[in-house]
Amino acid sequence: MPAATNLGNAKSALAASVTQLGSKATIDQAVGIDVQYNKAAADGMASTATADTLFWVNPYDFPVYVQSGYAVGLGTGITGDNTDYVTITIKTNDGAGGATAIALTLTSQLTDGGTWTSNQSKAFTAVTKANTAVPAGGGLWFNIAKTGAGKVVPISTYCLKLFKAES
Repeated sequence: MPAATNLGNAKSALAASVTQLGSKATIDQAVGIDVQYNKAAADGMASTATADTLFWVNPYDFPVYVQSGYAVGLGTGITGDNTDYVTITIKTNDGAGGATAIALTLTSQLTDGGTWTSNQSKAFTAVTKANTAVPAGGGLWFNIAKTGAGKVVPISTYCLKLFKAES
């Protein structure tokens, strides 16, 4: 995670001095970076996986960090199952030929969140802090893996919250 710097101090001071904006968490939201990925088609079959797909490149001259994310399946939902399930990951990379690394994970296993209800947001359930950094020129990648017979992932939208690094 980034080291504390003047940016953190400035956000704290702003939150304290502008009370109508609320707390430091509100200020963090105001200066956050929102990124969205739209999966435009449902999987062809329950076993159809999606290889790493680049959907955003960090255009800033500073690193950003993946903080959290939500998925919203449109149309049909996904029935939770501990044997046949999907694992959706958001990955990061360095933009210089390095391998991708999992930052956020969401599954349809009953033991890890389970059923996705149609048209309702579902939070990613796991954050791998060591892999949340996206340096300048680095990217965000989308991936779907299937276990057992898998499940069909419907048309869906993935909304991510990033924040500016303080180092």
